Amino acid sequence: MRRTLPFAFALVSFVAGCGDPDAGKLFVDIQYATRCDETLGCGGTEERDICGINQGDPCIEGTPEVLASCSVSESESNRTVSFSAQQGADFSIAVSGAIFPFAGGSASGGSCTVTVVDGPNTYSGACGSSEPSEAQPCQISSVMFYDDMGNPTVEGSILCKNLSNRANPDLQIEVSTLGSGPDAANTPAGFRLANCTGLEVEGE
Repeated sequence: MRRTLPFAFALVSFVAGCGDPDAGKLFVDIQYATRCDETLGCGGTEERDICGINQGDPCIEGTPEVLASCSVSESESNRTVSFSAQQGADFSIAVSGAIFPFAGGSASGGSCTVTVVDGPNTYSGACGSSEPSEAQPCQISSVMFYDDMGNPTVEGSILCKNLSNRANPDLQIEVSTLGSGPDAANTPAGFRLANCTGLEVEGE
């Protein structure tokens, strides 16, 4: 479910002059599940929810603060996106070197990598525009760059299958949306980050 930015943060363009401490800060909203429907690389499905302002207020009161980073390098024809996010010490997700057409779309680039930490295990593999495969376990698609009430935002989808454990490549997991059953296992998870360093978009 897509969640709105915290009220004061969403109105950054109106309150920045009043000294809002969260104005322009990185905001992260990522919901995903790690599962082993097709492999035996983990103990079962784990649902993860990372949402909040970096080193600030989380979306859900009482949960740990979000620790995140996000950078976007722009050229005339494309944007290269890298981000990482965690909430608590037990899990995190990161994307590095993902290249997208300037207007958005699907990932490309030989250095595109997805890394997922799940408890004591770290899983990593290549990402791109094609459906997940052994050579490219993760697909990143439907990426959009837009202005959200003065907050430059990147939003997209990620689906991984056969994402290998770094310590033991024979152990693999899938990364998809929350929920149970075959539909959830084959549906991409969503990510959304606002105010990434280097991202510039035109407001409406």
